[in-house]
Amino acid sequence: MNKWLSLVVLACMPTLAVSQSFRCSEKVVSEGTTSLEVASLCGDPAQIEHKTIYNNVSASQSNVVAGTTTEVHVELWIYNFGPSRLMQRIWLLDGVVIHIESLGYGF
Repeated sequence: MNKWLSLVVLACMPTLAVSQSFRCSEKVVSEGTTSLEVASLCGDPAQIEHKTIYNNVSASQSNVVAGTTTEVHVELWIYNFGPSRLMQRIWLLDGVVIHIESLGYGF
């Protein structure tokens, strides 16, 4: 029985890691939420970082020449909810949440 339970948990792990969400003001923030909605629900983030990611373009992408590099600008918002909750890092692209990471407990 324990072996089967372990297999089921391991099989579900990639699915659980794909999409994360968290609660602010009794509402759920998840991928697809706009930055305006996040700010109105959670307030101002404790920290904002700006990152540039460079992607190599493959031949399968039709509107860009293969072998070139594209720049993608993202914002990382970090929320610190105090020592009783996990901090959250939110990745925003064009004002929309594309990824959420749980960090360690806040301070």
